[in-house]
Amino acid sequence: MIILAIALATVASFLASAVLYALPPVSALITRTSTARPGLPVVAQMASVVVRSLIVSCLVAGLMAAAGWHGAGTGALLGLALCALPLVLLMGGVVHENTAPSAAGIHLLDWILKLTIIGAIIGSFV
Repeated sequence: MIILAIALATVASFLASAVLYALPPVSALITRTSTARPGLPVVAQMASVVVRSLIVSCLVAGLMAAAGWHGAGTGALLGLALCALPLVLLMGGVVHENTAPSAAGIHLLDWILKLTIIGAIIGSFV
């Protein structure tokens, strides 16, 4: 069952991210403030999003199983707690790499959504 949970969480996370970045105001902001990596096909970029979601889904499943935690609510709270990690990384990007704070905010929102969704789905199965 945990493999099914990880697969569902990975797909749901990817879809949530796709919906967020497809919103016209979000898309416009990211287009204005970010530069796409030259030479990297869109397919490779999307595959990267799936792989990152898969890695995080496995992490959340492992943490929940190791701690003996159960339930969608507990999983969602774990996901929210884990949002501290992308927050710290994105803050570093703003401070040290001149990442636009608005773009970093969108990326943080993306991770808040992804981690909460992943946690809730994994928690429903654990």
